[in-house]
Amino acid sequence: MEPLEVARGVWVFTSRIMHTTTTVVAGEPTSGGRAALLVDPAWEPDELVAMADWLERTGLTVVAGWATHAHYDHVLWHPRFGAAPRYATPETARRAREQQRLLVTGLGPDWPADLAPLVGDVVALAGDRIPWDGPVVRVVEHRAHARGHGALWVEDAGVLVAGDMLSDVEIPIPDDEGLAGYLAGLDALEPFVREAAILVPGHGSVADRAAADTPIGRLEQDRGYLDRLRGGARDSRLRDAPDWLRDQDERNRDWLT
Repeated sequence: MEPLEVARGVWVFTSRIMHTTTTVVAGEPTSGGRAALLVDPAWEPDELVAMADWLERTGLTVVAGWATHAHYDHVLWHPRFGAAPRYATPETARRAREQQRLLVTGLGPDWPADLAPLVGDVVALAGDRIPWDGPVVRVVEHRAHARGHGALWVEDAGVLVAGDMLSDVEIPIPDDEGLAGYLAGLDALEPFVREAAILVPGHGSVADRAAADTPIGRLEQDRGYLDRLRGGARDSRLRDAPDWLRDQDERNRDWLT
């Protein structure tokens, strides 16, 4: 399992499960090695081991982790990543703590027992900067998709790690914030989307300002979907979509009633 380097010092792994992404942000090399921030490591145990192997080969030491939100595929960890603090927004940390059993259950009965205690073991971050010896990484908190959802803005690299937003393989998936709240989440992300050279969604492929599939194009795509939804129209992307995505579209329509 090899990652794609999407910007200097930023790599993205993509899982075989639901195109789930993991992002690694590296600090500058020093005599003591090179520090790494590990975001949303996912998903299968063998993929977590492969990430640990790659980190070791590359000479990167995980000094901090980040969970974008408290869904089971975004709060995973492996002992080989070490005992670095795993941060999240206060709301995500609270939900992960309160729902830890449900998070493990969501991973299925075959999830390894030795990895189960690590699921959701995150701590609340005070402030809006990741405290680590690396480039400035700012937290962009909002409520779209999940309360306490925390995207990351890697300032110097121009990379927005968007969590479960702005995907090319998923439609918007509101939680209890509803459609209006989801639009507010897109508004919160917009200044960073406009500045971003690279956008990394939680599921799907990277958007690149220098390519046809751009970060701002993703934002416009999701706003367009929500506009069509509120107008009663069907999205053309759903024509050949898997059943679960069609089902999500129907749930989104329930917000209109």
